[in-house]
Amino acid sequence: MDAHTAFDEGLAAFAAELRRLRIERGNRSYRDLALRAARTDTGIRLPVATQSDAFRGRRLLGFDTLMALVRILYSYDEYGQESAVPPHAAPELDPWRRRWRELAALQPTGAGRARIPAPEPVPVPVPAAAHEPEPEPTPPPHTAEQGAGGRSATAADAPFAPLHRLIGRTGGAVWSVAFSPDGRLLASADDDGIVQLWHTGTGVPLPRWIACTFPLAFTRGGVLLAVDDKDRSVVRQLVVSDLTPGGPSLSGGAAQIRAMTYDADRHLLATLDFDGLVRLWDLRSGRQAGPPLPDHAGHGIRTVAFTDDGRLLGAGSGGRVWDMFRERHRPGEPKPPLVDTPDVLALSPDGRMLAFGRTDGSAGLLGSRPGPGGELTLKGHRGAVHAMAFSPDGGLLASTCEDSRVRLWDTGTGRRVGPPLSLHSHAVNGLAFSPDGRLLATASDDRTVRLYERSGPARTVPLAERALAAALRAQYGVQLPAVSTEDGLVRLAFSPDGRILAGATSRGALVLRDPVTGRILAAQLDDASAGSRAMAFSPDGTVLATASAKRSVCLRDPLTGRPLREIPTDHDGAVHNLAFSPDGRLLATAGADTTVRLWHPVTGERTRFALRDHSGEVVGLAFSPGGLLAASGMDGKVALWAVPSHRLVREFTVSTGSVRAVAFSTTGDLLAVGGADGVVRLRNPATGAPVGALHTGNASAVNDLAFSPDGALLASADDAGTVLLWDRATGGLVGSPLTSHDGPVHGVAFSPDGSLLATAGTDGTLCRWIVGPL
Repeated sequence: MDAHTAFDEGLAAFAAELRRLRIERGNRSYRDLALRAARTDTGIRLPVATQSDAFRGRRLLGFDTLMALVRILYSYDEYGQESAVPPHAAPELDPWRRRWRELAALQPTGAGRARIPAPEPVPVPVPAAAHEPEPEPTPPPHTAEQGAGGRSATAADAPFAPLHRLIGRTGGAVWSVAFSPDGRLLASADDDGIVQLWHTGTGVPLPRWIACTFPLAFTRGGVLLAVDDKDRSVVRQLVVSDLTPGGPSLSGGAAQIRAMTYDADRHLLATLDFDGLVRLWDLRSGRQAGPPLPDHAGHGIRTVAFTDDGRLLGAGSGGRVWDMFRERHRPGEPKPPLVDTPDVLALSPDGRMLAFGRTDGSAGLLGSRPGPGGELTLKGHRGAVHAMAFSPDGGLLASTCEDSRVRLWDTGTGRRVGPPLSLHSHAVNGLAFSPDGRLLATASDDRTVRLYERSGPARTVPLAERALAAALRAQYGVQLPAVSTEDGLVRLAFSPDGRILAGATSRGALVLRDPVTGRILAAQLDDASAGSRAMAFSPDGTVLATASAKRSVCLRDPLTGRPLREIPTDHDGAVHNLAFSPDGRLLATAGADTTVRLWHPVTGERTRFALRDHSGEVVGLAFSPGGLLAASGMDGKVALWAVPSHRLVREFTVSTGSVRAVAFSTTGDLLAVGGADGVVRLRNPATGAPVGALHTGNASAVNDLAFSPDGALLASADDAGTVLLWDRATGGLVGSPLTSHDGPVHGVAFSPDGSLLATAGTDGTLCRWIVGPL
C-alpha cells in the first residue's frame, strides 16, 4: 500500500470516528457547533466549512483546530446537553491526539515523503461576544479595519467589489433601493420625492422619473410599487418602461405606509402603516384581501416580510416575531438580549432569523429556536444602525450605521465577512441584494447609490437547485426514487452513522440498503431464524438487534446482517418490539405475553424483573434520553418505567383501541402517543399531563412515530397510507402529506443528521424523502 492510499484510508476512518463522536454527543448541526464555540471563552472558532472538511474526511485539519473541534464535541454530554468545555489536558482527548499524530505521520508531502506538520498556533482567548474588535479612533474612509484573527482586512478580502456609482437627478439624499425580479433594474427613492430607475449592467439611468417615495418593491411581472409622494397612504403601481400606471392605486387608510412586502406566488402585497395596521392587497384586482390585521397587543410592528414558504411575518419593537396570518405570537421566538427597543429590524427570507440594530450601535441576530445558542452579537458598528438586509439565501447580512460603512456578516457565526465597504462619505440609509444575490446596492446621504458585485468567480445556480433549496427551507419533503421489495415492509431503522438503512418485511426477512442510492448492501436474509419484525441498532452502531420468529433476539453484524449471538427471551409469545437504552447497556423487548423484559446485550443475561402492567399485547416501546422507558399496548394503555429500578412511574389510558407507537422527543420533555383513532396525543412524561393532540384527519390507526434529531419535526405514519410531518413548536402540519404508498405505512425513521426521512409500506416500497437542509 503506497503512502497516498494509507493516508486516504486513515483519513476516512478518522472522519468516521469524528462523525460517531458527533452522533454520540447529540448529533448537533454544523451551525450549532459553530455557535457553541463562539459562546465559550476559549477563543475557539469553528467555521462551517472547516467542520465539513473534518467530518467528510476532505483534509486533515491542523492539530489545534482538530483538538478545538473535539473539545467542543465533548462539551455536550451523552444526552446531547451542554456541559463544560474540557481543558486541553483532559484525558478523553488523549486518543484524539494520538490518532492525529499517527495520521499526520502518514500524510504525503510534496516530496512524496511523510512528515508531521507543526501544530497551528493556539488561538488567543477573547470574550465570547467580541467577535472582531476594531481599532480606535474611527479610521477615515478607505482605511483598513481589523479582520478575523487580528490581521488587517484588505480590499482583496471583500466579498463584493465596486461596480457603479449612481448620482440621482435632484441631488437629494437617497433613502431606499429595490431590485427588479431579474436584477436588471434598480429603483431608488430620494428625500426630494423622486424615484429613478437604473440599468444595473451599465449604471445608466432610464430617462424618466416620477414623484414618489419609499418604501419600494417590485412584483414578479416587473411592476414597480412605490408610495405616492403627496399622499403617503397610497401605493402606486408603475410600468417600468415609462413609469405610467401599471394597475390601480392602493388606498385603504389614512396613516403613512411604513413598509411593504410582496408575495409573488399569490400576487399579494402586504403594507404596514404607522398606526401598526397591516393590509393585504390582491394586485390583480387592486382590492384589499380581507380586513386589516391589527397591531399585536401594542408591541409596535416595525417591519413585515413574506417568507419563501408564503408566511407573512411581522417583527415588533420588542424583538418578537408574529405569524400575521395566524394573528398570534409564534411559540419559541426569542426576545432581544437588551431591554432597549431595537430601532432597525430585518427578517431572513426563510423567516428563521431576525436581525436588529439600535441607535447606540448595538446589533445582533436572533434564531427561531429558544434557549442558548439562538443569539449572536454583531460587534463593530460606530454609531446608530440605520439599515439591515439579508442575502436571498440567508447566508449573509448587510448592515450600515452612521460611519458611512457597510458591514457584511456570516449569519451562521456572527463573524464579519471581509472589510467594510467604505465608498460612501455620509451615512447609508438603505440596502438591497439582487434576487440572485450577485449584486448589492446601497443608498446614502451623500446623494449617491453604490452598486457592488460579488467578487470571485461567478456561479450560476441551476433552477432545480434553487427550487430544492426553497422547498427544504419550507420543510416540504422532496421524494427520492422509491425502492421496491418483494414483500411488505413493517419496520425501518437507520444505523447511528447513517450509512445503513435496515428494513424488515412482513415475512420476517431482513433487508439492508444504502440510504442514498437505495442499493442492496447485503444479501436479503429470509431464513427461518431471520424472521424479524422488530429491529434496533445499538447506540454505538456495532450491533443490529432483531426479534426472530423463534421468540428470541438475534444480535447481528450491521454490515452483513449475519448472526453474532442469539438471546432466548422467555417471552410466552411473539416479540413485537425492542429498543436499546441510550447508553446501550440494556435491551428491552416487548411481547405478546403482555410483558416487557430487560436484557444485558453483552452477556445475554436477563434482569431479574419483568415489567407487567398491561392487559394486552405490548407493541410500542421507546427509551427517553434520560433512560425512562415507555411501553404501549393493545389495551390502549401507556406505562412509564424508571430503568433500571423497574419502578412504574405512571400509567395512563389514551385510547379505546390499541396504541401501536410511542416516541420521545430528543430532549425527553415530550412523549408522542399514536392512537387507533388517528390522533397523536402529546404528554408531559414528567407529569403525565396532556399537552396537545394532533389530528391526522382520518380515523386510521397511527402505526409509527419518529422525532427528527433536532426535535423540530414529528413524523407520523398510519393505516391510510399517509405520512405527516408536524411542527413541534406550533403543532401545525408542515408541507403536504407524503402519500406515495398504496396501503398502510408501518415504519418511519429519520436519518441521524435529520436530512432524510424513510418510510416503509405494506405495498413493498421503501420511500426516502429529503426533509433537511443540504
